[in-house]
Amino acid sequence: MNLSMHSVLVFVPDLDCARRFYEQTLGLILGREGEGFLLFQGDNFQLAVFLGKRESLSTEYSQDAGSSIAFAAPDLGEAVAKLLAKDVRFLHDSPNEGPIGRYMAFLNPFGTVHELIEVKDSQSRRQYLTPGENSSSMARENDGQK
Repeated sequence: MNLSMHSVLVFVPDLDCARRFYEQTLGLILGREGEGFLLFQGDNFQLAVFLGKRESLSTEYSQDAGSSIAFAAPDLGEAVAKLLAKDVRFLHDSPNEGPIGRYMAFLNPFGTVHELIEVKDSQSRRQYLTPGENSSSMARENDGQK
């Protein structure tokens, strides 16, 4: 089976509020909308937002089973400052360091966790292989071979 990412889905109880958040706060481009959904275009991804009935119920992020959308930020500090200026609520007071890079989790207006991540190096890039790449080709690249 050869799978590729098509889109990320988010369910929200208020599409107007979601549109303002994803379009104005995060800067995504609204590509299409219809009854009960919004489709945003990002760099190499689509974010589909569907009308749901209630806010997120998760109370223990990273302890409860679930998913998170990680948005790549070339400069984490700058991205965080811009979102803080727009009153976005972060779950951490300072960046955390993970195996892929530095990150900070934040909430959309409905309590769904998203993250900003600043990827630290090409080795961490293995988590984000492009079509046709595999871990052995990345290993050769990191060893100076091609």
